[in-house]
Amino acid sequence: MSLLINNAGIATGADLLTSPLEEIRTDLETHLFGTLRVIRPFTPIIQGQGPIVNILSVLSWAATAAGSGSYSVAKAAERNMTNGLRVELDGRNILVQGVHLGAADTDMMAGVDGLKIHPADVAKASLLGVEAGAFEVLVDDPSRFVKAALAGDPAQLYG
Repeated sequence: MSLLINNAGIATGADLLTSPLEEIRTDLETHLFGTLRVIRPFTPIIQGQGPIVNILSVLSWAATAAGSGSYSVAKAAERNMTNGLRVELDGRNILVQGVHLGAADTDMMAGVDGLKIHPADVAKASLLGVEAGAFEVLVDDPSRFVKAALAGDPAQLYG
């Protein structure tokens, strides 16, 4: 089995209203276009051989803190690209999985206080999801909370 895992990791901290547009483009270039650039040449190789796994974020559903707007926009674009690929690859025997999590204990999150999931736990949850044929994997409590809150009043997330 082949397995393609996309785990783009950059956060410029760009503010949507005041940061240079180039910083926002950098987030989009990495998360959306970078992921797509990797997927395109590998799709014919992995057809029928295994899944495509895109590591997303709880921020693909909601911008939750100052400085997360640009990252959130880029991850939302990557999430919807993941959904679009799922549609385009229908019938080709390629699972397209989106993995959502709050914060992982990585270099990118080193300066951020709070609970963080160990990267090995993210990998384990994703692989269990692959075995189950899951389109979406919610790795931790923050991702499950935000996903559930999407059906309700946005004030639940932003109020």
